[in-house]
Amino acid sequence: MSLVYFTNARSRKSSESLLGKLDRLANSSGLPNMISPNDKVFIKCHMGAPLTTRYLRPIFVRKVVDIVRSLGGNPVVVETTGMGLLDSRGTAEKYLKVAASHGFTPEVLNAPIMIADGERGLDILRVESSSTSSEEVSLAGALSEADFLIGLAHFKGHAIVGLGGAVKNIAIGLSSKEGKYMFHYENKPKIIQEKCNFCNECLAVCPSNGAIKVSGDTLEIDHTLCIGCLACMAKCRASAIMARRREDLSECQRRLAEMAKAVVKVVGAENVFFVNFLLEVDWLCDCEHGEQGWSDAPIVPDQGIAASTDPVALDTFSADLVNSAPGIPGSRAEEVNALEPGTDKFRAFFPNVNWREGLAACERLGLGKMDYRLVEVD
Repeated sequence: MSLVYFTNARSRKSSESLLGKLDRLANSSGLPNMISPNDKVFIKCHMGAPLTTRYLRPIFVRKVVDIVRSLGGNPVVVETTGMGLLDSRGTAEKYLKVAASHGFTPEVLNAPIMIADGERGLDILRVESSSTSSEEVSLAGALSEADFLIGLAHFKGHAIVGLGGAVKNIAIGLSSKEGKYMFHYENKPKIIQEKCNFCNECLAVCPSNGAIKVSGDTLEIDHTLCIGCLACMAKCRASAIMARRREDLSECQRRLAEMAKAVVKVVGAENVFFVNFLLEVDWLCDCEHGEQGWSDAPIVPDQGIAASTDPVALDTFSADLVNSAPGIPGSRAEEVNALEPGTDKFRAFFPNVNWREGLAACERLGLGKMDYRLVEVD
């Protein structure tokens, strides 16, 4: 049984501010004993999508940076590019502009910001899968530089795996474009020859040299070189390039578990720490609305902040806490009849996804345990 540390969202005076509580939470959970002087500490957080408003506030990231510096560590705030190369967060340059618009800058955070899979998502670290699958897991290349990893997650729902917390933050969040693609799609794109008009725009936009090849009077995609950046599909005006999205959501959950396990394998199970912020809890992922640019109202009142060295226990507790809370009238929770405390809100939002099965898949891989013991911190 893993320990989960929790401090609630109430503040009655300055000494009870959430920033002060976050400091005490880190101390109580043993973080000072985990970081050694001069450790390169990666602090992973999502910095929001364009025009969205429900994401982790930079002031909390800054607080964690300050804690790491006080322990002698060298903090680096890290993220990865979005899956689609042509999307608003598709390159490091574009994502850093989005991040800055949300207040995530080196000056505010007092730490450098690194896009860990490189400018176009081509910096890849391939790790052997921990399951019976023979596939490799494709992670962000810079992950191998980390001595210690702190995952900061804005807890919320997720349409594919049920919920987004500590596990998803490092699994999808520290994967390369290729890793993100293989989570969402069954196979690499292929060209439908009958539709192709040989405009060659896909050749011009492909970032992976040689992935799209001229073969006689046809174009073909070399799946061994394709990284799944979706640029060719987005650029093709003839709709001649297609890929099938995964419909088996249990397979997505299995892959998410493999990806998270691979991240921990690279950094070391003794070198990871996770914090879930149960504040402004949305029913969809921070990037789900990304290209449209909107965020919905919170589904429950602010609950607080939880931390653990076990991401599975932490996400289980976080989901249990949200489900035990009353839903906010007028929110999505009311629309799906999930206002009553004790209602499984995530199953109500996404009836086809069992979030517990996803965490059970993580448990089977040895990423953590769903059973937890709660330690409350004032």
